[in-house]
Amino acid sequence: MTRDDLIEAVREAADADPRVVALFLSGSLGAGDGDRWSDCDFVLVAAPEAHATFVEQARDWIAGICAPVLWRQVYPGVPLFLAVTQAWLRLDLTVTVPSHLNGARATWRPLFDPQGLHDRLPKHPPSRSPGPDKMVAITEEFLRSLGLLPLSIGREEFVVGVTGVGHLRAQLIALLIEGHAPPSPPGALRLSRVLDAEEIALIESLPCPAANREAVIAASMACAAAFLPRARGIAQQLGATWPEALEAAARAHIRRELGIEIPR
Repeated sequence: MTRDDLIEAVREAADADPRVVALFLSGSLGAGDGDRWSDCDFVLVAAPEAHATFVEQARDWIAGICAPVLWRQVYPGVPLFLAVTQAWLRLDLTVTVPSHLNGARATWRPLFDPQGLHDRLPKHPPSRSPGPDKMVAITEEFLRSLGLLPLSIGREEFVVGVTGVGHLRAQLIALLIEGHAPPSPPGALRLSRVLDAEEIALIESLPCPAANREAVIAASMACAAAFLPRARGIAQQLGATWPEALEAAARAHIRRELGIEIPR
């Protein structure tokens, strides 16, 4: 079964199921900019009275189309599921109702839509601005994680330190993404849809450390040098309250424990 076969099989199953009101393809394929690596993001609209039952039976419904080797509900209580097939086709399935549609015509492709729900969607997702509170939360998490550097160094848990560098890098990526304020978060596997070439180059330039003291410290400081000036500048632009006390405490802690200064 190819990806196109999977899409057609899901469409046919939706068409044949009286509980299904509509079926859309979202994500990069729905927006028309997918590639051979893109997964299938399905939004299935169930009749309100059938929604709860359909959610309970979603795995069986998909298994009747393609037996998954992995099935997972992404968030407890949220009707969003992911699956992987034997041929390593990846799909997400969101089960919703007509009153809760939150897509746009430009980013959702109708596969089965006898009631014309697609025509009622806005043409484009609503625009938004970067969130000051989210920027502060990202910055606080970066500083908290950076403050754990003496722990991994002091315990000589350098593998833990490498993991910490990965978390610092992830917070930098989150900061850069929020700076663009996309209507919806990009897939974790395709940052180039949101970040510009300079930002991608910045992330690529950060060292991936070996599991030793010097490399972990150097990589952590490189992340700090990339993150802190950008975060501070964005906070100033948004009028967000910078976590001065937390930054000062992190700087003093690392200076005291490691004898080094966090770049400004």
